Amino acid sequence: MAYLRLRRLIELAVLDRPGLAHVFRPRGPGAPRAAPAEQWDAHHAAGLYDGLVDPERRHHHHMLAGMIAERRPGARVLEIGCGQGAFYDSMRRLGPASYLGTDIAPRAIAGAQARFAQDVALGRAAFQVADGADLAPEARFDAIVIADCLEYLGPVRETLSRCGRLLAPGGVVGVTQWLASHPLALWRELKPAVTILDEAVVLAPWGGAWQVWTCRPAGVADG
Repeated sequence: MAYLRLRRLIELAVLDRPGLAHVFRPRGPGAPRAAPAEQWDAHHAAGLYDGLVDPERRHHHHMLAGMIAERRPGARVLEIGCGQGAFYDSMRRLGPASYLGTDIAPRAIAGAQARFAQDVALGRAAFQVADGADLAPEARFDAIVIADCLEYLGPVRETLSRCGRLLAPGGVVGVTQWLASHPLALWRELKPAVTILDEAVVLAPWGGAWQVWTCRPAGVADG
């Protein structure tokens, strides 16, 4: 127990002092790698992500949705890696102008479309199968959300640079990630390359915590 408390204190310190991230350098196989769509589909078919839609497991999503709504009321929102729509369920309550959720797994998109069929029918939301690394829509967005999957999207600075090209002036990127070794290493890498706008830590009821933040990538004009 004492070790876990010490670890949590150091993890929180890393958020302000990214250079400390080396303390948690992974000793295993390294960073998570992108998996093929078939693997994600298999996970969804097995119900591994069904619990993510439980409101009691999504306090960090509520926090991020509030940050976005405060900075960009009535935002045009793009989510990369939307899964079955867990984050959208938080965002939809705050009245975005539009929402497009993308995911590499067809089964996840089918689940989101079924779960929010009324919103889709009314044109309030759309869900489509797409790889976040290849997105090139003509529209521009006020907010791009990457909830719980940043480590699977490739080099973090490249990911945020791509997001920057899809943002309208004044747009923001919103991210949630588990407060653990690899996400902390990502934080160390990205923090000097973006302007952090909001930052919070949300404690999980079962232990551990989520880091929640918004940022503006380099090159995105203030609104």
